[in-house]
Amino acid sequence: MSDDDSRTGPPARPADPVARAAAAAREAGQPCAVLDLAGVRDKAGFLEACAGQLGLPGWFGRNWDALADLLGDPDSLPLADGGVLVVRGWRELAAASPGDWETARTLLGDSAAGARENGRGVTALLALEGEG
Repeated sequence: MSDDDSRTGPPARPADPVARAAAAAREAGQPCAVLDLAGVRDKAGFLEACAGQLGLPGWFGRNWDALADLLGDPDSLPLADGGVLVVRGWRELAAASPGDWETARTLLGDSAAGARENGRGVTALLALEGEG
């Protein structure tokens, strides 16, 4: 390694588009988390993914009402003061259990509406990733 190989500058951006979006949000001072639903096929899997990946409190009841309460009160989430939640890998859930996906999407949409109205809540972005 020569002295010329030690360059300074902005950190390299991740190659994954979802990771790049999350990094850009964080660089802009916006809290951001990624919820990866790969392999999730039903309500129980979705709620478990939320609990594990979003660091939900131990008292999270793993039901729709409890998730709605948490999304509406971001002080209970790692995304305190609101933030961006990028949801990836959601298509399998949508295909396998359309009703569960519709409920999940509605809860995420309601939280986004709350964020617009009062500056609190989680804004969810659905990653439209290509098929492998």
